[in-house]
Parts: sequence; C-alpha cells; structure tokens
Amino acid sequence: MSGALAAAPPFSAEVVPLHGQPGPDSLLGHWLALVSKNRQLQLERAARKLRITVTEWVALRQLQRAGRTTQCRLATDAGLTAPSLSRALASLEDLGYVSRSADIDDMRFVRVEITEAGRALVPQLLETERKVDRELFGCLAQAAREELTVALRSVAATHGYDGSAPRRTR
Repeated sequence: MSGALAAAPPFSAEVVPLHGQPGPDSLLGHWLALVSKNRQLQLERAARKLRITVTEWVALRQLQRAGRTTQCRLATDAGLTAPSLSRALASLEDLGYVSRSADIDDMRFVRVEITEAGRALVPQLLETERKVDRELFGCLAQAAREELTVALRSVAATHGYDGSAPRRTR
C-alpha cells in the first residue's frame, strides 16, 4: 500500500487523543460509523423518492447479481435477516419488481426472481449510490479513495463480512 494510508503509523490499540482530548472520536471505528450512518441516511432519502426502502434496495441489487435464487440464500448473500427480507420481498412483489414461487424440487424453499421492471430500476439505484459516494468521498484524492476501498475490503474479507470465510489473522 502506498500514499496517504501507507504513510499512517501502524495500528495500535492505544487510543490516541485528538486535540488533547482522549475519547471515542479518536477511534477509527467512530469515524467509520459516522460516515456510514450519514451514507445510510442519504440512501434512505433517495430510496423514499423511488418509493422503496433501503432494505428493498439491497435485496434488489443482490437479486440482480444472483439471478434466480432461494429466499434463504438471498437473505444470507444480502446480509439481511429472514423476516426483514420477507417483508422487503412482499413489497417488491407488490410493486412488480420481483416474483416469488415455490421451488418445484423442494417445496420448503421459495424461489425469488427479479422482473424486467426490477432490472430497469437497478441502474437508477447504482447511479444514486455512486452519486452519494461522490458527495461523501469526493473530498479525497482518487488514490486515497482507492486505498480506502482496498483497506475496507481487506477488513471485510478478514472477518468474512464479504460473504467469504473469515481469514485467520496472526
């Protein structure tokens, strides 16, 4: 890693005070949560304009990636609870963005598929997310944004948040 992130000292569990004031605002997680919360609020406002929720948004995007899948698999892949996904899918089905049906081979499973209307909405969702990200991270140079992306992907992969098995750390 090079540049701004590489220039930072190695991580230490010790809390380093900012402006002489020790506290939670000196922790990386604090800033990550703050930015994440504000990104979530911006996405919620944008989703309302499209007459969907962020949970429905996440489900649609994941369904676009996955194609036809089971409701159980979709919940896992999208990082949503089964009840939350079930409510989101019911709403998306009412809006004509997804269709659900019993699995012919195993009636215990519900198959979910994105419709043409759902496929048409996904590019709008992606562009909206890009816009929100540009607004939030536009203050960073391109190299810093790329390094931040790599660093956060590494954290996600290390802990299995990206859908992979958690990596062992030394």
